[in-house]
Amino acid sequence: MNTMPSNTDTGRKPLDTNLPAGAAIAAPATMAGTARALAIRRIIASVLCLMTALGMGIASAPRAVASESNGGGEATMTQNTVASGLTSSQFDQFYHYNTPQGFLNDIQSIWKGDDGYYHFMYIQNPMYKHDGDGTVWYHVKTKDFVHYTDVGVSIPKFNGVWFSMATGTIIDNRQGFFADLPEDALVAYFTSYIEGVQKQFVAYSTDGGMSFEPYRDSAIMSAPNDHTDFRDPYMLYDSESRTMMMYLAEGDKIGTYASKDGITFAYVGATILNAGALNGKDLGSIECPNIKTLKDPITGEEKTLLFFGANGYQYGSTTGTYYMVGHLDADHVFVGEQQPKRVDDGSDYYGANFIQDSETQITSLAWMGNWGYSAKDISDDNGITYKLGSISLARRLTLSGVSGDYTLASTFVEPTALFDTALTGNASSAAGSQELLNITRPSWQKAELTFTNTDEDTSVDGHITVNLVQADSSATIVYDADTATYTVTRSTSRLTDGDGVYEYTKVIAASAGNASPRSLTMQILQDQSSVEFTVQGSGRTYTMLRLSTDKQSTIQVSTDGHNALAYTLNTINGADAQPSPTPDPGTSPTQTGSAGNIAGQGDGTGSSASDTTPSSGTSDAKQATVRAAGQKTHSTPAGRLSDTGSGIVWPLAIGSLLMAAGIMILCAARQLSRSGVRALHGIPHAKPQLQGHPHLRPSER
Repeated sequence: MNTMPSNTDTGRKPLDTNLPAGAAIAAPATMAGTARALAIRRIIASVLCLMTALGMGIASAPRAVASESNGGGEATMTQNTVASGLTSSQFDQFYHYNTPQGFLNDIQSIWKGDDGYYHFMYIQNPMYKHDGDGTVWYHVKTKDFVHYTDVGVSIPKFNGVWFSMATGTIIDNRQGFFADLPEDALVAYFTSYIEGVQKQFVAYSTDGGMSFEPYRDSAIMSAPNDHTDFRDPYMLYDSESRTMMMYLAEGDKIGTYASKDGITFAYVGATILNAGALNGKDLGSIECPNIKTLKDPITGEEKTLLFFGANGYQYGSTTGTYYMVGHLDADHVFVGEQQPKRVDDGSDYYGANFIQDSETQITSLAWMGNWGYSAKDISDDNGITYKLGSISLARRLTLSGVSGDYTLASTFVEPTALFDTALTGNASSAAGSQELLNITRPSWQKAELTFTNTDEDTSVDGHITVNLVQADSSATIVYDADTATYTVTRSTSRLTDGDGVYEYTKVIAASAGNASPRSLTMQILQDQSSVEFTVQGSGRTYTMLRLSTDKQSTIQVSTDGHNALAYTLNTINGADAQPSPTPDPGTSPTQTGSAGNIAGQGDGTGSSASDTTPSSGTSDAKQATVRAAGQKTHSTPAGRLSDTGSGIVWPLAIGSLLMAAGIMILCAARQLSRSGVRALHGIPHAKPQLQGHPHLRPSER
């Protein structure tokens, strides 16, 4: 039992009002001086209270903003985490999900809750590269994969059973497999590294995934040593045989295990993914396995799909999310029938997860990042930032093609509810290199670019170049209409690590699969720190991280073929609409939809332009001010932390100075008070002795 100590317990003594032998009573003049000192003390104390309250209020203002906008479920962030770049970053996205603190990576299971929400978790390191770092599972919910609400940490780190959280799976108990748990329980299997050894743990939740408790107080499976890959369990329950299956990433294979109780698992086989099984080219270390089924929407043929993370370094690519089409054998081991293909052709669609929407459709989310550079030192205008990571646009995946040559067709879940008024226009060119569009817009933007040949009876030809230019970053797409292939290059000044720059600036080549079309439409969705695009009708997507703090992006489009361009540009608002800058005289856009809130300016389209001027706008000076300040002009969406940026420094500094001054005054007041009291009683001055406290360490006294 913990009780408060008495004066005697602490060694403190009540004030001794008995005068020492031989002490004289103070003279009236001395007492009057002491009274004045006590009056001064009261005034000083009043000023102290005012200054301290003011200082605390100013210093805590950013903290209050962060806490209020967090949407609940997350502990209030401290001033230290804000100041150290853990909760504030100029890389925060406008309409994608951002982690509220630290570093975000792999997406965990996505499931539909009884509350009507889709739920998922992701790996978060809230103290990334700080004392006490380590990963947890952070819980988020959404109804539409556009608007997200933070729930908070559901599975913590360092709980006495496991250490940091790695990837795993959440399954429900509706089949009653776990007899000692209610049917509405959720069960999580996951990896944790214990002294470098990859081990599997089990936890359960009876509150809808808000919190989890250990199902066993130790690991249920373990790698034999600290250099064996044995992680990221994917769980699949077979109701017919009442068997729980586990699929583990084990280097160049996926091990398969079976259990009748969910605790003791037996090895039954593996899916080999080494060079021998993949036509001579391996895919590096396999991670994050996942299994789903899809039916061909035309023939009804059902196929099993194995998803996994891998490295396409031997295929001219980088890390990404892959899939194989095949089936499960009698032991539930996956057997591939086709070679692996990428879910997304870009460099930053990793740690993905999936939910089965129907027999013919899957929805997927992924971490937009790459271990080649995302964990390197990345700086915004305030220095190195430790708040990094956002989640991709959701994708709808369906099976297309023919038996024996199936592919996944991918389409974006676009945030159309957040689209601002459209800006449209068109331009055309003669043969030879010709600029068709050059316009500066907010960095959070959708561009729909449709190309046709100037000769309406001829296909789109030559090369089409789309350049996305910012003050500190660029991304260039060069599309060959004759072969339906393209290359992507990018650069940034926000990353200086040599290895990181090498990985970030790699040229990636991909194919859209539709050569020499009569019409070609590219849909490009930009946000503050990402670019995602697709060629309409291809079923292929490309996702890339964009390390930039510039709030504006210049879209430059050119061609060396006989091509005409029709474009539609939409600002995508995270919350309130952006103000509209006045277009340059060289640009003649057409406004469609409701009036106002267009954010477009430019310096010319191509020749033969046929456009009209929008009806509203704001000054370039205001846009320049917003850009220089490096801050958003819209309010923070619900469930997001405010982007306080460098504005947090002055309130903290002023508040700290006021509180320091108050403390100094307090010390002086105490000394004055002590002197006055001692003078009043005729007590000689003496250095006070440090009194011990039985419940405090020396550093806390």
